Amino acid sequence: MNIFQILNLRTEFDEITKDYTMKENNSCIDTIEWFIGNGYRSNRLRNGYKRAKEIAQVIKEYSNGTKDT
Repeated sequence: MNIFQILNLRTEFDEITKDYTMKENNSCIDTIEWFIGNGYRSNRLRNGYKRAKEIAQVIKEYSNGTKDT
């Protein structure tokens, strides 16, 4: 996965979660981590939640350096 793919995923995450109840409405790493740990509380029944969580996990793994770059 390269940086351009991650940026595309961040854009997709932002689009999916724009109307979600979140700490902040952006895709910074703090928001991603918050969403992974707490996003299910208010958002698990919303359209796209499962995909948003998958994207958040990919971005976090990339940020942590556990995915091939």
